[in-house]
Amino acid sequence: MPPRHRAGLSMVRQRAEQQRTAVTRGKIVDGAIGVLARQGIAGLTHRAVAQGAGVSLAATTYHFATKADILEAASQRLLDGYLAAFDRLEARIGAGGETALVTPEDLVVRVAGNALGRERIRSLAWCEIILHCARDPAGRAVAQGWYQALDGIWARIGARLDPAAGPDDARQAIDLVVGLTFLLHPLALAPEVAAAILSGARDPAGDLAALAGDMPAPAASAAGQQVIAATIAVLIDDGAAGVTFRSVAERAGLSRSGPAHHFASVARLVEVAQLTLFQNAKARYRAALAGSTAGPLAAGPLLDLTAAVFVREALEHARENTGHYSAWVSAAQTPALRPVVAAAELDQHRAWCRRLAPLGAGPATALRFQALFVGMLIRALAAGADPGLLARVRPAFARCLGSPD
Repeated sequence: MPPRHRAGLSMVRQRAEQQRTAVTRGKIVDGAIGVLARQGIAGLTHRAVAQGAGVSLAATTYHFATKADILEAASQRLLDGYLAAFDRLEARIGAGGETALVTPEDLVVRVAGNALGRERIRSLAWCEIILHCARDPAGRAVAQGWYQALDGIWARIGARLDPAAGPDDARQAIDLVVGLTFLLHPLALAPEVAAAILSGARDPAGDLAALAGDMPAPAASAAGQQVIAATIAVLIDDGAAGVTFRSVAERAGLSRSGPAHHFASVARLVEVAQLTLFQNAKARYRAALAGSTAGPLAAGPLLDLTAAVFVREALEHARENTGHYSAWVSAAQTPALRPVVAAAELDQHRAWCRRLAPLGAGPATALRFQALFVGMLIRALAAGADPGLLARVRPAFARCLGSPD
């Protein structure tokens, strides 16, 4: 065979091998996204990813040496897909092909609805990754890159829908979507129910009440409280999927059977830990309210108080909030956890409704106010509570209320 033919054949074989490699890596990354959505960060092992991808364990370890490598590739795949979809959306808007999107609020409803519906797996995987960024100092740069890219594309599309919209409006829309998905993912609502809630046509209180179970009794004994403290520590560091009797026992310095003496199941253990985190946050908010004037607050004082509470939660209780929202995401994966999360959300929703009703705000505004708080807090936990973000908090809440303050 002439040399040039051998060289051409070698190039063909090389291209074919590159294509096979790309296909295999793509399968592995897609498998990792599925594992993240179903089992969380703690469940992300080479073996689990290989099973989810339908490839050999050897192939998975060959292409991705470490768990961190898999996470990085999964995060990049999600970001690339998200930005590509928004680039296509921007092109359709520019060509006049998106008549259903008239305002930035329409975009919020659509994106949140997609996250809860057809993009549920990818959205849950993103939730796991962004919470992992909050736990891992090295992940902060990843989260910052995510938010920088999202802020840019949302600002461009927002300006097409509303020329008066600025960068702060884009950031607020992103935080609102993130908050809505964190609030509604655990409920596993039917698509038509989620759509009605997102549009403001349906008060979520009824759906939350239907899902809510009895709040589990907190651990009364000192040993039981020790187990709960250890469970919260695992929630913070590894997420709800990392909570096992063994991991809690090791953290608490107990025998492996120790936690089982106090809690019948791991699910019950996570329920009580979630309740403890919720009650702690509720107590902090009540303490902040104790210094305010009795009775309904005007818009200005309410905004001041809410912003102050937010700053404290972001700066002083970041780790505890990471564990808190990890349990929420786990409830989307584990139906047994939904009743306690729904009960906590219902309590919060009713509290926001009571606070905002004197200002003329209804349940839809209360839900968005709550979602904005959650979404901005997730951004602060994952990407860092920098001074710029903290300075935008009160104005964002004011815009949500339609208040000039």
